Amino acid sequence: DFEDVILRTREAGVKTLVAVTEEVGEFARVLQLQESYPDLVAPCFGIHPLQAAEGPQQRSVKPQDLDVALPHFYNHKERLVAVGEIGLDFTPWCAPTQQDRDDQVTVFIKQLSIAKELDLPVNVHSRSAARVTIETMKEQGISRALLHNFAGKPSVALEGVKAGYLFSFPPAVCRSKQRDKLIKQIPLEHICLETDSPALGLHQHVRNEPANIILPCRYIADVKGLPPETVRLVTAHNAYRLFPKAKTR
Repeated sequence: DFEDVILRTREAGVKTLVAVTEEVGEFARVLQLQESYPDLVAPCFGIHPLQAAEGPQQRSVKPQDLDVALPHFYNHKERLVAVGEIGLDFTPWCAPTQQDRDDQVTVFIKQLSIAKELDLPVNVHSRSAARVTIETMKEQGISRALLHNFAGKPSVALEGVKAGYLFSFPPAVCRSKQRDKLIKQIPLEHICLETDSPALGLHQHVRNEPANIILPCRYIADVKGLPPETVRLVTAHNAYRLFPKAKTR
């Protein structure tokens, strides 16, 4: 039902879909989406800290996962609007050993260097690793970053704000008030909207889609005591400031 999803996306007023990857096998697919919807899809390449394994489980990323992907970043650099989704995931059952965490940091730093080399922003995953993620980006001289579905402490987020980073929130934030304090403390000029489709929707285990972008927009507006239209306009401006190649397309 992909055409229906795109139709609902356009009807919701969405102008740009920043489409990230998690594994090298998805690179070709995201380029195909851009070819099919050139006015809508803005592609990114990235190797996620968690990779598919046998069965339903995921495994921690290994340097060789990035090695096979490296040529693609350079071969398609003109089409990419960002490097992502990259980052760190130190959840104990996902990265149980120190070697797992060290490998993740190695892969993360290498992709940060690619982003700097190609003059691209980064789209970043940080789970159970918010402080390490932000410190690593600062150490590597990263100035343009989006920390998606951020759930770290407000004090850690504000370190990211000082570094110029942006933070995005999906429809899943509407399910609980746990991140209200975080959303209140991050300035609107440092917030973007996301859906993270097909995950992180309003209801668990129900497929999410881009048209649901209106849900975090309304929720953030409510938490901050602002009109939804203000949140829509400011977050869109923030997104195009972060991903300028998405706007020029």
